[in-house]
Amino acid sequence: MTYLLDHLAARHLDMTKHKVWLDHSAITATFPLYNLSGQLAGFQQYKPLEDKLLNNHPRDCRYFTYLNRNMQAFWGAEVFSASNTLFLTEGIFDACRLTKRGVSAIAVLSNNPKPLLNFLTSLDRPVVAVCDNGAAGKKLAKYGTTSVTVPEEYGDLGDAPEEYVTYLLDKYL
Repeated sequence: MTYLLDHLAARHLDMTKHKVWLDHSAITATFPLYNLSGQLAGFQQYKPLEDKLLNNHPRDCRYFTYLNRNMQAFWGAEVFSASNTLFLTEGIFDACRLTKRGVSAIAVLSNNPKPLLNFLTSLDRPVVAVCDNGAAGKKLAKYGTTSVTVPEEYGDLGDAPEEYVTYLLDKYL
């Protein structure tokens, strides 16, 4: 029963800051996704014991994201005002590394947050795109006022060592 809680804690999710619905029997965490008006717009389901790649059914893989039709959403709305700088990441666990440290970070759940472009450019604060290495990261980089690419040896921010997260925050805050 505690496997899911222990796993999420190891992925740096601070459950005192973020909403998450847990199904211990199915070992599933469901993260609500909100639009810019604060309305529930969908969810991302996470099953840590499943394969990352899509198999026979989308709900049978590690990540499954559902968005209400015609709604744009992101994860991290509940900590949006935690700091002056906003960090933009692809995935929830990348953003968790930052929100756990008390800063604003949102996950756009893709590398192409084009629907959020007007919102991001209207912000009166720096937006730092924290990008994975490769073509996907280069695409996300376009949406920040500045960007940083996580070194290839770490994979992504969610898997980077604490020293790198500290470096990142020292550089951009």
